[in-house]
Amino acid sequence: MDEYNIDLIANVHPPTWQNPTPSGRYNLVVIGGGSAGLVAAAGAAGLGAKVALIEKHLIGGDCLNVGCLPSKAVIRPAKVMGQ
Repeated sequence: MDEYNIDLIANVHPPTWQNPTPSGRYNLVVIGGGSAGLVAAAGAAGLGAKVALIEKHLIGGDCLNVGCLPSKAVIRPAKVMGQ
């Protein structure tokens, strides 16, 4: 992993992160911090709900970190290079 990607990983999985102590009851518990989970949690919190977000790997999920976006970012340049 290069220096650039190490910095990016630190943004979605900070090395000093410690899980917070759960506090009582929640209006919504979102399991999965992918794009849909983040939107659901932020939307509910924005409406005043007490929200817990559970993610075991990287915030943003596979699509935002290693899946969809990186592959889509190279499609157009690959087509241009192929021409």
